[in-house]
Amino acid sequence: MGSCESSQCFIEKKPTEIPGSMKITKGCLRRTSRRFMGCEYDHFSDHILCVCDGDYCNDKVVMNTTRQKYVTCRECSEKQPDCDSTCEGHWCHEDMSTGASGCGYGPPALPFYYRTPEIFYYRNKVCITLSRGAGKPRRHCICSTNMCNTVYNFQYNMRDREKESSLRSRSLTMSATDYSIPLQTCYNCETNTQDATAMSHTTNCRSNRCVGHYCTYAAQRHTSKNSMGRSNMVHAVSELQGCMNVSDKTHIQMGCSKKWISDEYEEIHCACHGNLCNSDSLTAASATWLRVIHVVIPFLISFLF
Repeated sequence: MGSCESSQCFIEKKPTEIPGSMKITKGCLRRTSRRFMGCEYDHFSDHILCVCDGDYCNDKVVMNTTRQKYVTCRECSEKQPDCDSTCEGHWCHEDMSTGASGCGYGPPALPFYYRTPEIFYYRNKVCITLSRGAGKPRRHCICSTNMCNTVYNFQYNMRDREKESSLRSRSLTMSATDYSIPLQTCYNCETNTQDATAMSHTTNCRSNRCVGHYCTYAAQRHTSKNSMGRSNMVHAVSELQGCMNVSDKTHIQMGCSKKWISDEYEEIHCACHGNLCNSDSLTAASATWLRVIHVVIPFLISFLF
């Protein structure tokens, strides 16, 4: 009987660890990455996400009837990146760092991008490189034609990973494919805690930096309930800050999107442009608005005069 207030609602259906059992979750969205309302597959063939406008519109899952073409993709795990297996889906994906690949379903999904078929209007392959926290940079690609995710070469990427281990921040910069975007210096940090104090970073973590086209910020928060059923304590917080390089800047979702379930769970994803703009979600969101103001106001002045 819980409720929340926002401009959009969601309901999602996905499998649990128990075979044949599905989990239904309902809640609120703000600035969702979905461009279109309704129910569609969410990356996986057994995961459905519905987005809607209106009070209590997230009552049930009603799948859209729109037909989508299928493409054949390479399907390999990180343990066997050079396998010969294939699958059929709506689009293909590949982790260029590990060789893991497979099929995607529903709107094309790439971190910090809008989820819309329009992402493939001008090119059939889009890639990003992410450096987040202490991990090595990873390059993710999605594409829309048959067997388009077969570029991976295991020996080449072994040499790439050796370079990344010694020059992690620089390797992210060198992997840039769109040189028209100025590079930003960003926080490169990962924190996980069972305490709400995770939202204020340690000195050591805040001293880490990376360089890329955009800065990114992601956070999750879980709360526990007391005997009266009310959320009263944050018991798990995680944050990821880092850099992102892109091959196409057309459909990047600048600013912050938020997903939450009453007062129990909160998930935030932000992309921003500006040095050290990813210190927290408020800074990332305000950096985006300032950028819009700096671009729009001079244009309006020149138009008027």
